[in-house]
Amino acid sequence: MTAIDVAVIGAGPAGAVASRQLALCGYRVVLIGPVPEVPRVGESLPGAARPLLRDLGLLEHLERSLPQACIGNRSAWGGAHLLTHDFMVDPHGAGWHLNRARFDELLREAALLAGVQWWRERLGRVSSSTDGWQLQWAHKSITARWLIDASGRASIVARRLGVGRVRDQALVAVYAWAQSDNRDRRTLIESVDKGWWYRASLPDGRCVAALHTCADHAAAIQGCRRAWLEQLEGTRHLRSCLDSQWSLPRACDASGGQLRQWSGDGWLAVGDAALAFDPLSSQGLFNALYTALRGAEAVDKALQGQLQAAESYVSVLHSVRQAYLRQIGYHYRREQRWPNESFWQERNGYRER
Repeated sequence: MTAIDVAVIGAGPAGAVASRQLALCGYRVVLIGPVPEVPRVGESLPGAARPLLRDLGLLEHLERSLPQACIGNRSAWGGAHLLTHDFMVDPHGAGWHLNRARFDELLREAALLAGVQWWRERLGRVSSSTDGWQLQWAHKSITARWLIDASGRASIVARRLGVGRVRDQALVAVYAWAQSDNRDRRTLIESVDKGWWYRASLPDGRCVAALHTCADHAAAIQGCRRAWLEQLEGTRHLRSCLDSQWSLPRACDASGGQLRQWSGDGWLAVGDAALAFDPLSSQGLFNALYTALRGAEAVDKALQGQLQAAESYVSVLHSVRQAYLRQIGYHYRREQRWPNESFWQERNGYRER
């Protein structure tokens, strides 16, 4: 049986960053989880991520992923006409549209270079032991002093420990990709009666579009290219890309939410496993990086005997959650054109909780 200090469950950005930070502190760390089979939808980072990535020593890795600068947003929200927000007037400057597969790969590469072991398999059996935690598979097992749940909205570790999730208003993203020669480096956002659209150009010559809507409406579009095109045709601004050759539309959960408990004896959660953000906030990937850093710092302190470290981390997450709810509630309440549509009725009544 192998003895390690920390097992990190989930090989996305949060898991890669948390495991790397702890390995740099000298701990024996194993990152557990396969590369996601379905392509990631989250394709952007705000300019505010620049100082965070610099502090993490990962700004070079972002640059190596060859992102495309995102210089602003154009949005038809609360009215039919497009308004432009230029990121050049933002203190942090332009953000980025990412090649997510490449960016995630480079974060894992950085973790491996720091000394992290990566087991490209799903989590086996988990049980508590006198030494912390025992993780078992058919032909091997390890003991870990601490566990970090970085498994995304699935929150695999927390759920196995009996911790439930609180979901905000249900939200499904129906998304597709297409080749594009559109060189506009701004994100386009357009609200419609059944939800809202997002469109962005990507570094590889493609664009991605997503309709964020309720589950029933999404079910009628998922996997049906004709239904996807019909929804695009009903827009005022995105309909200009109707002639593109779109991939078959997929769907995924995009709801905001949180774990009912962010940490416990010998474990804590980071990234979407702890706090999931509605994509309208544009903060999901940034939150994954930030909570990974703060979570790793808390585990480092706990392993050194600072018993209040996890409580301090939970306080940070509470502040992040409250700020997020204020922001997302404000943005949704700005759209009042469809008061009789259930999608908007739910969100116009968004309250802090």
